[in-house]
Amino acid sequence: MPNKKVTKNAKIFGGVLLGAIVLVTLGLGVRLFVIASGSIDGHNLNAATRQAFMANQVVPANRGKIYDMNGQILAENTTVYDMYAVLDKKVLRAKDSKTGKYINGSGHVVDKEVTAEKLSKIINMDKKEILERLEKKAYQVEFISKKVQASKNLSIDQYKKIQALNLPGINFTSRPARIYPSGSTASHLVGAMKTHEDQQTGQSIQTGLMGIEKSENNVLAGKNGVKKYDGQVENVQGSKTVENGNDVYLTLDTSLQNTLETRMDDLFKTTKAKSAVGVLMEAKTGRIVAASQRPNYDPNDKPINPELWTNLLDQGAFEPGSTMKAITLSAAIDTGEWRPNDTYQSGTLLIDGKKVVDAFGQDQGMLSYREGFWRSSNVAFARTQQKLGAAVWLKYLEKFHFLQSTNAGLADEERGDISYDYPIDQANTAYGQGISTTPLQMVQAFSAIANNGQEIKPYFIDKIVNPATGAIVKQGKTENVARPIKASTAKQVRKYMIDVVNQETGTAKEFDLRKFGYQIAAKTGTAQVSEKGQYLQGLNNAIHSVMVLAPEKDPKYIFYMAVKQPQVFPDVSIQETMNKVFQPLMLQALNNSDSAVKSKTTKQTVPNVVGQSVQEATQTLNKAGFRSALVGSTGKVTSQSLLPEQKSLTNQLVIIKTKGNTHLPDMTGWSLTDAQTYAHEAGFKLVWSGSGFVTGQDVGKNQLVVKTSQVGVRLKEKK
Repeated sequence: MPNKKVTKNAKIFGGVLLGAIVLVTLGLGVRLFVIASGSIDGHNLNAATRQAFMANQVVPANRGKIYDMNGQILAENTTVYDMYAVLDKKVLRAKDSKTGKYINGSGHVVDKEVTAEKLSKIINMDKKEILERLEKKAYQVEFISKKVQASKNLSIDQYKKIQALNLPGINFTSRPARIYPSGSTASHLVGAMKTHEDQQTGQSIQTGLMGIEKSENNVLAGKNGVKKYDGQVENVQGSKTVENGNDVYLTLDTSLQNTLETRMDDLFKTTKAKSAVGVLMEAKTGRIVAASQRPNYDPNDKPINPELWTNLLDQGAFEPGSTMKAITLSAAIDTGEWRPNDTYQSGTLLIDGKKVVDAFGQDQGMLSYREGFWRSSNVAFARTQQKLGAAVWLKYLEKFHFLQSTNAGLADEERGDISYDYPIDQANTAYGQGISTTPLQMVQAFSAIANNGQEIKPYFIDKIVNPATGAIVKQGKTENVARPIKASTAKQVRKYMIDVVNQETGTAKEFDLRKFGYQIAAKTGTAQVSEKGQYLQGLNNAIHSVMVLAPEKDPKYIFYMAVKQPQVFPDVSIQETMNKVFQPLMLQALNNSDSAVKSKTTKQTVPNVVGQSVQEATQTLNKAGFRSALVGSTGKVTSQSLLPEQKSLTNQLVIIKTKGNTHLPDMTGWSLTDAQTYAHEAGFKLVWSGSGFVTGQDVGKNQLVVKTSQVGVRLKEKK
């Protein structure tokens, strides 16, 4: 007969065992459900599985690079790393069968304190926040800071440093990313990227967010290839060859661009303006050689504030103010309605009971219309518009291609707007109020005045190149838009614009370049800012602008700048402050370029020196008309800064790289672009003061420089 005590214990044991089995089954079921749901503590397993599967099928295209006109890289591809930590203690460390050493990153996190301490010194997360993640009850965790993306999007340098620590359980996945070597330089024009995940493949897809990255996204992106397999054998007929993206060369001259950037920084800092925009265009070709705006951003920083997405060159149209008077003057001369020696009463003009007033309501007595132009009288040009009539004046606005896109090559360009229902509205537009324009529309319109009546389109893309073959897929070119005025009209307008500069009471006298040997033609503007249907009062609530054609007789350049709502006036006038941007930029352009001629007549083919000794490479480049500088010290040339077989300006600096330590060359006479490019290739930090060309450096020639080095240079414009 069975022992009752044993029977009782057996039942208890059976119950406990059954309960344990149920709990384990439930646990496994929950675990499987979590895995089936596709996410473990933020790690998307479905996406990872799809990506691993599709990696064998999809061959991603390399995105094309963006260059300036001289072949300096403005945007290129790199690799970033996402980091995650395996926490499950059941995951054992793996050993290398040959060396017997543990494989880097294998297994699970062993010492969480040590791991957190070491990681906190490399990534932008403190030890406490890292520990919070490592203490989670999860199979694995990703590293995304609450404040910024700290460990997601690790740089190659950060990745290498963490790899060198050989931390158990710390793993990475890599993916392509975009890097901008020049940082915030021309950032709104060059553009930025956004990344999203393809829902079907799980792959990261990059598309342009703004600027050239957006407008030329299809050109830069290329087309992915596909490899199809029958079992383990590739189906060649069913596969599709990858088409890498083409490279885009912009019309920007980085030397001029850097001068503009430096001066714009100073202006924006000292005036505390709400915004500012500046652009320099070749008058004869339409090539934009420098363009910038404030506030700006560094496209290497993520995320980018949406408030900075507006490209002020062709978006955010604003009332231009009195620069429009040169267009009104053009229409009046062209129709025979301009009588410069006739006089009028300045100060105030009533139109249907509404007032047109001169600046600050000043009554300067009886003035000639010619003097009214150089003094920038609103009354003079309201009267001029009345002589033209509403229909004729509107026709000239359309002939100059206002209120329509320039189609210059940027996405989402605004057309502008106009208020034109009543006589007072029509009069207002003659001096730049009641009509909104963009800087691109303004420089395009003034190109007709510069080019004896021929209006040309501004453009940014010099050429598009297939990087595999070097073939030019598309060549930028000058395009005629219209001929809104006669040649004789344009010449007369430029003569009157000289008065604005040369006369003692001219509003653009601060921009005078005669002491440097150049006569310019200019027109300034001051437009009230409108908010909620009302114009704000005061100079700190205005848009201050200037348009310059230089030199006057046969303009090579058109410069336009607008500063919105400066809160501080560091100089006697805002024009004097704006001249600190204009003068060095224009003098550099006029003194150092003749770029319309240079770009056609002094370009040479860059030779291929990869694989040559330093001495051979230097001789080859010098013989071809290029300068050279060395990064490294030993062995054969491994790479060069300008691509072989491309066309580049004579005397351009080509940086050649070899293995070994780098010793700083003498950079005297180099442009800021040359120095920046060299610093980027060598890996050290460059700081500078002034603008123009290097006159001195704080680290001597032949001194060793490493990645932690900082080199300062002093710059000065050439006389």
